[in-house]
Amino acid sequence: MTLFENIPANYNISLSFIVLLIACLTVYMSIRCFRRLNGVSVIVFAFQLCALTIGFLTVVNHVLSIPLYEVIIITFGIILPGTFLISDYIGMKKRIKKSLADAPLIEKMERLSHKSWKYDEYIEELDEWKSEIKPNIISETLELEDKHIKTNVNKQLKSVQKLIDSGEFKQALETYTILSDLLSNNPYIIYNTAWLCYKNELYGDAIQNYKKALYLLGDEPLTKLKKNKGGEEEVLLCPMLHFGYGLCFYRIKKYILAIEQFELVKKDIEGLREADINIAKCYIAIDDLSEAQSHIREALKFKEDNKLRYLLARLCFENKEEMECKYQLETIVENDSEFTEAWSLLGELYRKRGDWANALVAYKKLTQLAPQDSDAYYHLGIAQRHEGKTEEAISNFRFATELRPDFSKAYYSLASINDAEGKTDDAIECLEKSLQGDERLEMAYNLLAEIYISTDRTNEAIRVYEEAVREHPKSYLVHFNLGVSLMMMKRYEEAVRVYKRANKLTDDDPALYYNWASAAISLKNYSEAVRLYKEGLKLKSDDDEILFGLARVSALSGDVDATIGFLIQAFEINPDLRLRAKASTDFSAFRTHPEFMEITKLPIKKENNALEIHNK
Repeated sequence: MTLFENIPANYNISLSFIVLLIACLTVYMSIRCFRRLNGVSVIVFAFQLCALTIGFLTVVNHVLSIPLYEVIIITFGIILPGTFLISDYIGMKKRIKKSLADAPLIEKMERLSHKSWKYDEYIEELDEWKSEIKPNIISETLELEDKHIKTNVNKQLKSVQKLIDSGEFKQALETYTILSDLLSNNPYIIYNTAWLCYKNELYGDAIQNYKKALYLLGDEPLTKLKKNKGGEEEVLLCPMLHFGYGLCFYRIKKYILAIEQFELVKKDIEGLREADINIAKCYIAIDDLSEAQSHIREALKFKEDNKLRYLLARLCFENKEEMECKYQLETIVENDSEFTEAWSLLGELYRKRGDWANALVAYKKLTQLAPQDSDAYYHLGIAQRHEGKTEEAISNFRFATELRPDFSKAYYSLASINDAEGKTDDAIECLEKSLQGDERLEMAYNLLAEIYISTDRTNEAIRVYEEAVREHPKSYLVHFNLGVSLMMMKRYEEAVRVYKRANKLTDDDPALYYNWASAAISLKNYSEAVRLYKEGLKLKSDDDEILFGLARVSALSGDVDATIGFLIQAFEINPDLRLRAKASTDFSAFRTHPEFMEITKLPIKKENNALEIHNK
């Protein structure tokens, strides 16, 4: 019994062959679907699987097909995936022709995600436009009568092209340098020499070659090349030279000259986005942000680009154009939810605007994209604390310190929460870790000293402030707080020295003069105290405390008229100071003075309170 005798009489051989073809194309479509994952590929692959399944079951069960059914499975099983196969083949041939290198039939689709993209790196790198001119184009421009020489030159061009394709730019430059010396009147060879100089970071040599090629072209290149029906690179040679010239100027930080070259490119090729992008980066380098913004917007008209849009958002942020910045960033994360830098700037913008709910969302997304980024967890904790989610904030602050054990800001935030909850010892421990971390935060010194003062450990607070002064010698607040702490311990001479240093940092704070004068009074330096109080009055003429202080020092100096005069002014501003005046020992000699008694007269209830205070 032969194989053919096992085939049923009603078995459809043609349909079996069609199902075999469908199976082969299904394998192809599965590979294509996974390498170029998009909606269309998935839908076609689904149809393909359905056609294969139905066809296979039909053949196995020996079902006779009808013409309409065969048309359907042929359409979806062969014709539809066949169009993709043909399209991929044509694309492959184009890529091979363009790059002169092997290319896969199914090109893997790169996902446009910017998870690890860095703004600083993008700013420093200019967008390139055209690369080298291919040997077949250069060979058409060679004006050599000797065929042997021409053949040898073409061989050299093809050989050096292989070096370029493999990234051996240094060796390629050596060959092109020789060729440019031999064929010094050929602008195409000189262009490639300049391009290779640029690739080898020899910007001065590149500029000289670009200049030489432009001189050779003069005013004729475009007309001449059109008559010769040259390729695209030939027609665009002059703009390509200006573009490369601009790249070199940028590298040597001659930004204005670079802008001029890119503008010349735009005159020849209207709407060239690479030129606008590079001009924008040049303007950023010279801090002309408005001009940079206009060129970025121009480039975005021709092609959507998240990196470019982020650059625009960053400029808007620096120019305090918050609404525009917010729009650009939200557009970016909508297009690419993994654009890490966009989420980071968006979080910073929300924090600046006090929009803590959205800041929380942004930083939560950042922790997913960059799970090892301690700053993301720190800022997430800040947002959560503002939203009243203290426990979650504590958890994120702690995790941030696990990722970065010397994270001073995270320890400070933990300390501030512990302090607010009355956990003094925990707060002190966190602050000590903060001050041993990567930053000696002024606010950490201040909070630690305040905790020590609140727990009657003023000497320790002074020690902390003295260390803070050494770490932050330009901080007025630290000096001021140290002076106040020294006065609390009656170390008046030291306090005066500290206040003098503070006065050199800031001379417009009435509180400084008030406390400084109080220290001078304690040292019985009354004339100095009067001078200081008057300096304070120049800054705030209606400061009741300073006026009361002048009354005190006048009383201690025995000046009755000045004492009464200053007290009257102070009481007009703050009547409650009458009680302090009656209770203060500085005015003991004035208690029986009729005028003092008159101006300090209180209601009966307050009078009794004053007497009780005096007796105590």
